[in-house]
Amino acid sequence: MSSSKDSTATLISSLTKPVPLYPPYIDLCDFDLEDYPQLDKIFSENEPWWLEQFNWGKIFLTYIGRNKSTHTYDRFRNDVERFLLWSFIEKKKPIDQLRKSDLLEYADFCWQPPVTWIGTSNQERFKITNGYSAANELWFPFKIQAPKSQKSEYVLDKKKYRPSQQTLSSMFTALIVFYNYLMAEDFCIGNPAQIAKKDCRHFIIDSQVKEIKRLTASQWQYVLDTAVE
Repeated sequence: MSSSKDSTATLISSLTKPVPLYPPYIDLCDFDLEDYPQLDKIFSENEPWWLEQFNWGKIFLTYIGRNKSTHTYDRFRNDVERFLLWSFIEKKKPIDQLRKSDLLEYADFCWQPPVTWIGTSNQERFKITNGYSAANELWFPFKIQAPKSQKSEYVLDKKKYRPSQQTLSSMFTALIVFYNYLMAEDFCIGNPAQIAKKDCRHFIIDSQVKEIKRLTASQWQYVLDTAVE
């Protein structure tokens, strides 16, 4: 390795805070950890299952990017990336060992994530530093923004972040599809996300929210039908 690459890698030697894991699909197709020295160092200094399950996510997202739209790829990337980061940093447990209770715990985490996981603007995941891709320190897994009509006077409070019912439902749908894919590839033997969704306490049961959930399920149905052949 060159000295420039070494200096880039020392910026983040271990995963103690969330960092981006996956680039846009066009870059994922030719992905090489040698081009991402921070990630390379993170995976080399932690448990082997980190890299193994990062690669599971990479294989899955490559499949999604090849067969679905850019928007669908981005949506799945967001959810798979958050889930893996949580399993690495917070839960410290491989996703193939997670059970229903763990997925409900993850739902609680997504409902009220630490403020250190929340940003206030759209940011690129990676920047080029010394010829290599480096994590953008302004990127965060979650985002809170002021309503468009109140941007000038709105004071953002990260502690007040809550996902919408649609976002929460989409998160579960993405993880259900992810686990279905892993099961089809013999990486996992069960789908705890599918079991946990119906018992998530953060879904508000009323007619208005039921309609939102129904529309969301309709939008994602083609993914559920085709993600695992």
